[in-house]
Amino acid sequence: MTPKLKNPLIAGAAIGALAIAYTGTSWWVGKQTETTLAKQHQLLADLPYFVVKSRDYQRGIFSSNERTTVALSPNLLKPYQMLQLQELGDVKLELTYVQTIKHGPLPLLSKGNLTPLQAAVTTEIVFNADTQTLLKKVFGDQQALQIENRIAFNNDGVVRIKVPNFNYEETLAKVRSVWQGLDATIAYGGDFNKVDINVVAPGLYFEAGPKGTLDIKDLRFEAHNVRGKAGLMLGDGKLTLASATFKRSEEAPELDIAVDKFSYLVNTSEAGDFLNSSGDVNLQALTLNGKHYGPAVLSVAANHLHAPTLANLSKTIGDIQRTVADPSDQAAKIFATLRKDGLPLLRNDPALSVKKLSIKLPEGEVFLKANLALKGFQDADLDMPIKLLERLQASADLKVPKQVIETYVLWQARGMIAVDTEEGEHPDTADLDNLARNLMESQIRKLTAQNLIKAEGDTLSASAEWKAGRLNVNGSVIPLPWQAAANAGKPSKEAPAKK
Repeated sequence: MTPKLKNPLIAGAAIGALAIAYTGTSWWVGKQTETTLAKQHQLLADLPYFVVKSRDYQRGIFSSNERTTVALSPNLLKPYQMLQLQELGDVKLELTYVQTIKHGPLPLLSKGNLTPLQAAVTTEIVFNADTQTLLKKVFGDQQALQIENRIAFNNDGVVRIKVPNFNYEETLAKVRSVWQGLDATIAYGGDFNKVDINVVAPGLYFEAGPKGTLDIKDLRFEAHNVRGKAGLMLGDGKLTLASATFKRSEEAPELDIAVDKFSYLVNTSEAGDFLNSSGDVNLQALTLNGKHYGPAVLSVAANHLHAPTLANLSKTIGDIQRTVADPSDQAAKIFATLRKDGLPLLRNDPALSVKKLSIKLPEGEVFLKANLALKGFQDADLDMPIKLLERLQASADLKVPKQVIETYVLWQARGMIAVDTEEGEHPDTADLDNLARNLMESQIRKLTAQNLIKAEGDTLSASAEWKAGRLNVNGSVIPLPWQAAANAGKPSKEAPAKK
């Protein structure tokens, strides 16, 4: 009998040892997870936009629980209170979330997932009773916001966020909403020096009876960022929208807007101690009440920005926003900080540019290209505006269809002149339009004669350059008021007398 018992005893001992080892490992991993989540919590607490009202962390052997309440910083509401929007001051903009933390080494074992992890954290937002009732009507038994954070043993992690799809309709109110869901993934390094984001929202359709409809299709966002040596995040991001339409038919004026293929791209890179950043906006087409605009392109850049100074300013201004409540004091301290600590930005020859602005209109193309750079700045230049202007170098090229200028002038004229008379009569619109057109044509002829603009068919254009304290427009030097006054005070040079 004794030999037959050996195997069961050995198996039981092995199972017991494994259970003890797993329990001990889970307890130890739980301590590591608490430290990791404390670091992530501190990132939130350090933001100037939020105030942590409370945080309670209860650690167990196999799982832990956290309950945290954050509120929007009251300093952000101060400007609205000063504008006497008191109703905003009474609103408690607070959010409470509860986290359930399952410790490793196999936190997803109960789900049949054998992936080894430090922890799997699920987050639930605590909504008030009224909000819960509304979400129940819309989402049914689905959790409205699903958040899971899977943390690896090297503290790298992946946060997955999901808002499930729904089809909601109120027959009596003639309201219908179709939401196709949202999926987001945030992959981060344990030290948060690397973050990759991917968000997809396939579509939203909203209909409010005869009042109007909103239809948004395929909204996406993608970003890849790493922390540079100055502490700032570098990388690229891209936001795209396939289409969006909005129609309002019941209320006057009727409105029909359609946006087709919109995208926004941003890129930030580091070269030595300097930061270069660019942004590009593209719109394939915009239709407004049957009138078509586009394509439109805007490309801008900011180059040779002193990265250590930007990092220092970001931290200091964040601290001011967090600690200074009065908006006027906050603005004064930020301005003082920029003047004191922002000088290296100016000393290192920063450059800004509108590389291209092009908008195709029914009347023609609006085009702009512009550059602005600061060269050889000295700290003392801040107290000498004329000297500071001489340090600037700028250029711009602009082309505008004459009909665009005319349309704008007519809008302005009708807004300023077309008012009801005391007898209740309306001025004649045609007469106002003719008067505005005549004034515009007269002004265009005058500016053309002065070579301040060029008229090429139906297009008006101008090219300007500012360099060494001199303004040149279309090849002609234009003296500025203080330069004209200085020249007027100089004695005229007389021709030498003939012998």
